[in-house]
Amino acid sequence: MAGPRVIVAGAGLSGLACAFDLVRAGADVLVLEASPKIGGVVDTIERDGFLFETGPTTIQAGSRAFRLLCGDLGIAGRLVASSAATDARFLFHAGKLRRLPSSPKDLLSSDLLSLRGRLAAASEPLRKWKPPPAGAPEPDLESFLVERVGAEAARLFGGAFVRGVYAAELEELGARSAFPILWKACEEHGGLVRGLFAEGRGKASDLPGPEVGRTALLSFPGGLRELVTALERALASSVRTRACIESIDRTPTGWRVLSSGGAIDEADHLVLAVPAPAAARLLEPVQREIPIATLRSIRHAEVSLVHLGLDASEVEDLPAGFGFLVPPGEAQAPRALGTIFVSSLFPDRAPEGSVALSSFYAQSEVLGLDDRQAAALACEDLARALARSRVPRARTFDVRRWTDVIPRYAPGHAGRIEELLRAAARVRGLHLAGSYVAGVSVEQVIARGRAVARELLEEAST
Repeated sequence: MAGPRVIVAGAGLSGLACAFDLVRAGADVLVLEASPKIGGVVDTIERDGFLFETGPTTIQAGSRAFRLLCGDLGIAGRLVASSAATDARFLFHAGKLRRLPSSPKDLLSSDLLSLRGRLAAASEPLRKWKPPPAGAPEPDLESFLVERVGAEAARLFGGAFVRGVYAAELEELGARSAFPILWKACEEHGGLVRGLFAEGRGKASDLPGPEVGRTALLSFPGGLRELVTALERALASSVRTRACIESIDRTPTGWRVLSSGGAIDEADHLVLAVPAPAAARLLEPVQREIPIATLRSIRHAEVSLVHLGLDASEVEDLPAGFGFLVPPGEAQAPRALGTIFVSSLFPDRAPEGSVALSSFYAQSEVLGLDDRQAAALACEDLARALARSRVPRARTFDVRRWTDVIPRYAPGHAGRIEELLRAAARVRGLHLAGSYVAGVSVEQVIARGRAVARELLEEAST
């Protein structure tokens, strides 16, 4: 019996992971991607001997879905761990870079917080969390963290962290929706520290690739593009690029898709692995059955990445470490949300005697700037972070500007998505795999894509 015919809209990691599993199961798969290349924001570029990631830089070693996919693709043996320098992470605070505490003991002795702030954070394990009453609105992340660790730690540490993950502010995100692991830790163990301690740090030795701690950071010698290349090779002729979907229609047996140039394709199943705005547009023909208003209401971040390649002599005072984040409300702060010290993580990413850095900005901060001006701003921000007047000069630079890339999981998002998925499940042959469903990280979008493939195959077999 022939496998199901499937059209996957979108060739980001979620769509590619889904298509990979479907092809392996014998399905007849066609992936349609509007852009000239696959991988979405994930790519690795070379500029004058420097290697830069156009999207995520590293993946945590405990990322199970990612590592299992690498194993299935036969590339897990190429995974490499970042250098030990990643243990040092910094915040820009009070006019300079300050190292983040790496343990509760370090937190208690750190002057990043006042004595009252340190006591509020340190007492978190002693205060049992009380979940909201049934039916109560989901609290925003700011309220949740303030209750748990106090206002100072919430703003300084939490505010910086969510800028690095979501390019958003604390009050814009729902506590359960945006960080379900933290919410679950409180539900199951009564607090953040107790819950995260119970999870343990451990080894990720049961996963393909190098045996390292769960919090180690992984990539490939040639960057994360190696993952995309392996998926592209595995899918071969199943992918069609420059194929912008113009409309979809239901047929008696499935779906008809009209794409660029008048191409018409039909399938039993349709997987939408595209951002929420694109999914809302495509689903208009079935809007009586699908609450597309939910999709239209999801705000997305607009982010620019500014990559710099510099002579090491230009930044001799750059500390060894992962990089730094900028908490909200800091006076005279860099305009960047944060900066990654790329060549501290992977020395081969820069020529000998050179340094590679990647800064990320809210699009509003670089609006109206051309690429050269954006690179100049990143150099100025670096000087500000290092608390010196001389601005370093870049040998080379690259700027990537992304829209609709990071959905913001606002309060109530999880509940609205649960309703959306229940509605979609009632429409035979329709499957939603966008990053607005189950998380924005590489690990989460891969896991969602593979889960959709399993659900689809189960449905096709009934």
